[in-house]
Amino acid sequence: MRAERATLTHMRVLLLGAAFALGAHAQTSIPTPSPSPTSTPSPAPVSRANVMEPGGPAPLVRGGETVVDPASSFEIELSGRAVDARLVLLDGAEAHVPARSTREVGGTTRLTVTPTAPLVPGSRYVLRLEGAATRELRDGDRVYAPVSFALIAAGTPPPPQPKKKPKAKRRR
Repeated sequence: MRAERATLTHMRVLLLGAAFALGAHAQTSIPTPSPSPTSTPSPAPVSRANVMEPGGPAPLVRGGETVVDPASSFEIELSGRAVDARLVLLDGAEAHVPARSTREVGGTTRLTVTPTAPLVPGSRYVLRLEGAATRELRDGDRVYAPVSFALIAAGTPPPPQPKKKPKAKRRR
């Protein structure tokens, strides 16, 4: 019995010493990652962003939410030539809203998007300027971050559709 206790004590000391040695070794041998400088692309050079409502154009608010007419279209102008740019309209679930879009590239770049159906009143949308190939917009060797505009369609949301009642089981 004494021999077993001595062996168990000896094994505990060995294991504790090994764990301590491994812990000390791990602390000195694991290199700490040095922070690497990451360059965040700057936002695209938007010179004008408008909502084209039936009553005329109005500016889109960057950093806030713009209330828009459900029958609106949208136009963004970039100060330079951006062949890779595209303008998309997303719904609250970040799904693409069916729309027609145009791109005019010259000394400046003008992008427009017109939803194929009116927006749902009271619903939130995001108008996003991004690259056509990747999310970032590329203009030669320059890279720009996507630019987003939060929108809410004016009006009262439609009432929710009634739930279907389960069919009653017939008795035989």
